[in-house]
Amino acid sequence: MSGSEVTVPGASDLGDGIAQIRLPMAGNPLRYINGYVVEDEGGLTLVDCGWKAGDVLAALHAGLHELGHDLSGVQRILITHHHFDHYGLAATLRRAGVPELLMHERDWEIAQHFAATHKEDDRASDAWLERNGFVPSDAGDEGFAGRWEIMEPTALVADGERVGRLEAVWTPGHSPGHLCFADARSGRLLTGDHVLDPITPHVGLWRDRDADPIGDYLASLEKVRGRGPAGALPAHGEPFADLDRRVGELIAHTLGREAQIVGVLAAGTASAGAIAERLPWTRRNRTFESLGAWHQQFAVSETIAHLRHLFVNGRITLASGPDPIRYTPAA
Repeated sequence: MSGSEVTVPGASDLGDGIAQIRLPMAGNPLRYINGYVVEDEGGLTLVDCGWKAGDVLAALHAGLHELGHDLSGVQRILITHHHFDHYGLAATLRRAGVPELLMHERDWEIAQHFAATHKEDDRASDAWLERNGFVPSDAGDEGFAGRWEIMEPTALVADGERVGRLEAVWTPGHSPGHLCFADARSGRLLTGDHVLDPITPHVGLWRDRDADPIGDYLASLEKVRGRGPAGALPAHGEPFADLDRRVGELIAHTLGREAQIVGVLAAGTASAGAIAERLPWTRRNRTFESLGAWHQQFAVSETIAHLRHLFVNGRITLASGPDPIRYTPAA
């Protein structure tokens, strides 16, 4: 087996008319993303579909067969958010005959913008990181090329809207149009990348825009408290029983990270890049230097998002002077 191949378990019947199909992410340490098959009146709903690749399509067909279904029984694809590992295969599946594709309006806007301008966006992201004290290396696309294809949704889903047995819960933070889906029949919440365990979702600020993604994320975490009394079905990793416990841990982690950043700034004015270099990363507390080039960019983007939240809440201020953008504790 080559280093880029990955072996993952197949499908699991989770009860209450919900099944989990693990779709491979070759070359990615997460190993797989979960597609959830929900039995509903009028056909099956597939929540997230993996990235565009032959092994993903084969795993989806095999998982459906293992569960006693086939693709002709899938009525709709619900997308939690536009990232390529959740949405990339959607165009392939629509061409194969799946009638409906649904996502939130904000993420459809972003998908269209990215499809039209992704080369320019990459350059804008690099320039933004440089303004924040970090010069990105040529990290490549982490296997992104060819694994994503834009496909227009047949309908847009708003907060609180019902799609069959599932209720959409708008949870911006990880992406502006991220959706979770609450299932009243089973009492579970399909959390996408909003609530993961044991890893934490990426919440970053990749552009110079008027936004507070950490503030959005914290509010969205509070919003899903109590929405999964029977457990959580995340996009990455395995289902877990105590959603509210994990929500509390993620809030504590986010606030703890901000305390670390304020602690670094207590030693002197600094840019996001300089701060990121002094923080521990991943749940294994790795040094910034030990991260790969791609993950260093993610680390700096997350640091920028935390700094924006601290600034919005008056805990830090911008230091005067030319770039890089630097921050200092508020008086």
